[in-house]
Amino acid sequence: MTPVFTWQRLAIAIAASLSMTAAASPHITVTTSTTQADKPLNADAPAVFALGKNTYQITVDGVDGECQANTPSSAKFNTPIPLGCGTASTFDLTIRFAGDYGFYYQADTRTLRVKREPKKTASTFKRPLPDVQCQQYQGGPVTLQLGDSFAEGTQLKEALSGQVVRVKDHSVTLTPAANSGGLVLLAPVDVPSSAFSYRNANIYFVMVDRFNNGDPSNDHSYGRHQDDAQNIGTFHGGDLQGVIDKLDYIQSLGTDVIWLSPIVEQVHGFVGGGSQGSFPFYAYHGYWSRDFTQVDNNFGDDAVLKTLVDEAHQRGLKVFLDAVVNHPGYATLADLQQDGINVVNDAELPEKWQDWQPDEGQSWHDFHDAIDYKSTHWHQWWGKDWVRAGLPGYDQPGSSDKTLTLAGLPDFKTESDQPVTPPQWLLNNPGTRVEARDNYTVSDYLLEWQTQWVERFGIDGFRVDTVKHVDGEVWRALKSQASAALETWRRQHDKTGEPFWMMGEVWGHRAYRSPYFDQGFDALINFDLQKQMDKGAYCLSEMQDTYQAYADTMAKEADFIPVSYMSSHDTELFFSRFKDASMQRGAANALLLAPGAVQVFYGDEVGRDLGPYGDDFHQGTRSDMIWQRNAMQADLLNHWRKVGQFRQDHPAIGAGKHQAIPQAGAYVFSRQLGEDTVVAAFIGRQADK
Repeated sequence: MTPVFTWQRLAIAIAASLSMTAAASPHITVTTSTTQADKPLNADAPAVFALGKNTYQITVDGVDGECQANTPSSAKFNTPIPLGCGTASTFDLTIRFAGDYGFYYQADTRTLRVKREPKKTASTFKRPLPDVQCQQYQGGPVTLQLGDSFAEGTQLKEALSGQVVRVKDHSVTLTPAANSGGLVLLAPVDVPSSAFSYRNANIYFVMVDRFNNGDPSNDHSYGRHQDDAQNIGTFHGGDLQGVIDKLDYIQSLGTDVIWLSPIVEQVHGFVGGGSQGSFPFYAYHGYWSRDFTQVDNNFGDDAVLKTLVDEAHQRGLKVFLDAVVNHPGYATLADLQQDGINVVNDAELPEKWQDWQPDEGQSWHDFHDAIDYKSTHWHQWWGKDWVRAGLPGYDQPGSSDKTLTLAGLPDFKTESDQPVTPPQWLLNNPGTRVEARDNYTVSDYLLEWQTQWVERFGIDGFRVDTVKHVDGEVWRALKSQASAALETWRRQHDKTGEPFWMMGEVWGHRAYRSPYFDQGFDALINFDLQKQMDKGAYCLSEMQDTYQAYADTMAKEADFIPVSYMSSHDTELFFSRFKDASMQRGAANALLLAPGAVQVFYGDEVGRDLGPYGDDFHQGTRSDMIWQRNAMQADLLNHWRKVGQFRQDHPAIGAGKHQAIPQAGAYVFSRQLGEDTVVAAFIGRQADK
C-alpha cells in the first residue's frame, strides 16, 4: 500500500503557525505513516538514509533568508528541488529499489537533490559534529551567577561532584566534576525530595524481547525459530523475568515509570522482512497481537507479570503497558494452521507450516504463494464485521486516518455500532480469557481486553499506540474504564496512588496542546525534541528557546504534558548518529533537563548502537541491550544515573518555571516549583580524557 500523508502536512502547518521553536539551520525529515528519521542538512556532506520500497514524505525546514519556491508535490531523482524559506517544504519520494539515498543541499540556490548511493551503507556516513559556536571550558574553578534563585548564605550541593558551596553575593564558585560535559547541577543541601509529578516523569521504555533474557526455557515458544543468519527479525529471548532481574538497574537511572512494549500473545509465525524479504520477521516487538487477553509465552505468564508489577511497585516504580487498539497482527502460516483457517494450499508445505523456508531463488515474502487471498473462507479469520482488509467480502481500506490499514495490517472497525461475536478460533485459543458477550461491539471487546490487565494486575497507565487512527470517543472510554479498573484493584488490595495515566502516540505531534488532549490523554509523545538534540547535545545553550517554549506552554496549559525522547524504535538511536561519547553525554543533559516528562529508550544510557537491519533500517534500533560494558559505556552510565536521580529528586526540572540567568561564558538557568528550586549551568564543552 502507499501511505497517506495528509496528517503530516496538517501537523507541519500547525507547528509552523505556533512557532514553538526558533528558526534552525536546514533539517530534513523522512516519514511514512509509521516511521520517521531526521537529520541536519549541510553543503559539505549528504544526509543519507537507508530506504526500502515505499513512498516517503520528505520535509525540509529551517531554510533561512527571503525566498519563495514552488516545491513540487513529488521528487525526481538528480533534479534540483526548490525549497522555500521560513516555512516547511514537503514533497513525496517514491523508492522502487531499496538502498541508501543521499540528499544533497545546495545553500546558494536553496535546492535539494536526491541521489542513490551505490555500494555504501548508511552507517558508512558518519555525521559531522554540529557547526555551532559553543562555550569552551578551560578547566579550574568557575563562578556562577544565580540571580535571585537562593537566599544569601544558602548551602548548595552540586550533584555531579558532591561539592557543597555557599551562596555569596548571589553566586557560587566551584570546579565542575571531571567528565561532567561541562554541566553543573545545584540544589539546597538536605532539602527533602518533593512529591512525584507526572509532569516531571522519567519513563524508561523497555522492548521486552531485546532487553534481558531471564528465562531461556521460553525462547522458542509456539515453534518460533531463529534464522541461522543475523536474526534481524526473530525473537531474541528477552522476557518479563529478565525485566524483574534488572529492576534495581532501572531504578538506579532515576526512573519513575517502566513502559513495556506489548506483552500480549502475538501471531506465532513470520512474515517477510524488509522490501527484499531477506529475513523472517516475527512479532518480537509486540505490535502484531493475536490474543489481547493473555501474556505471550515468549515473555512469560500471569505469575511473572504479577511479580514484576509487585516488585516494581515496591521500588516506587509505576508500570505502563502498551495498548494497541487499531489493529491485530497479520495472518501467518503458523496461525492459519493452528486455527484451521482453510485458505492455504498445503501441498508443498512442510508438516508444520511454521517450518517453511524459502528455496533457492525465493525470498521470505514467497510464503504468500501458498495462501489463497481470494478464498471465500477468510470469514473464519477476523471476520468482515471485525476488520477492514483487502479480502473477499470485506470492507476495503480507505484513505482516511480512521480507515486506512497501517502497513497492510487489518484495521479494527472500532467505529462500528454493530454487535459482533469473537471468531471461533479466538474463543478456542488455549488459555484465552476472551468470552462472547451479548450486544458487544468491536470497541466494547477491545476495551474490555485492555482494561482487564489493569483490574487484574494494578497496571498504572497505558502508552497508547496509533492514536489518530481510532476515534476519540474510544480513547475517552478507555481512560474512563481503565481508571475505574485501577480503583477496583486498589480497593481489593488496600492500595492508593496516582490516577490512571495515559500517554498517546500521535505520529509527528509536537509540543503544543492539541485537541487530542481532550480525548482522555494526560500526555502525548513529543516528536520535536529529537530534532533539536544534535545541537543541544553539542552545546546545551542551544536548548534555551526549546526549553523556554515547553515550560511556558506547560505553565499556560494546566493539562498539557509533552513526553520527549532522544531515541525510539521507530525513528533513530541518537548514538548511531555520531558514535561519540561526549555527544551522548550531552544528549543525556539535553533530554533529562527538558521541561515535561521524558522517555528514555533502553540503552540510551550506555550508548547502545544499531544492530543488523538488512534493508529495514528501523530493525537496527531494536538491538540487544548492552550488559557487558566498556569504560566509555560505564562512564556514560555513571553520568546518566547522577543526572537522572537529580531530576527525580526535583520535580521543578520537568514541571517548574524556567528562567535563564545571564552569565558571561556560560548558560545558566533556574527551575522553580513551589519550594523546589534548582539551578543548572553549562560551563562549556570539555574534551574527553
